[in-house]
Amino acid sequence: MIVIGVGNELRRDDGAGPAVIGELRDRRLTGVTLAVSDGEPARLIDLWTGADLAVVVDAVQTTSGEPGRVRELDSINGVHPGTSSSHALGPGAAMRLAEALDRMPGRLRIYSIEGADFGLGPGLSAPVAQAVTEVAQRITTLARNAHQQPTGRPDG
Repeated sequence: MIVIGVGNELRRDDGAGPAVIGELRDRRLTGVTLAVSDGEPARLIDLWTGADLAVVVDAVQTTSGEPGRVRELDSINGVHPGTSSSHALGPGAAMRLAEALDRMPGRLRIYSIEGADFGLGPGLSAPVAQAVTEVAQRITTLARNAHQQPTGRPDG
């Protein structure tokens, strides 16, 4: 399992993905690789290629006005969730390219966190900071459940 936090910590709420990775590092999850990415599709694909499960966390800009709202999207067997991102290119573009190159992970889960402030500077808005903790807990549960399940592989 790999967890990829997409974002830029110097663009306020865009730092949600890297903040989740920071919380997960402190939890020392067994069998989980943690990475931070700027969301460029080729880098995302390189990170998740060969993974049974890839989890991507990214901040999104929406017009709904619900900062901190978390959406969880899942891709199983070639059915991919539509995604938006705070980046010009991001997980959605990476999925389309990875599918064309046959480099999708076995399963892809995306957590999107709706942001409020994407201005310059460090620091998350209060609702996004709360959502970061919520998403880190969801991923912790996912990782622990995945680690307890036999994979059918000798190394698993």
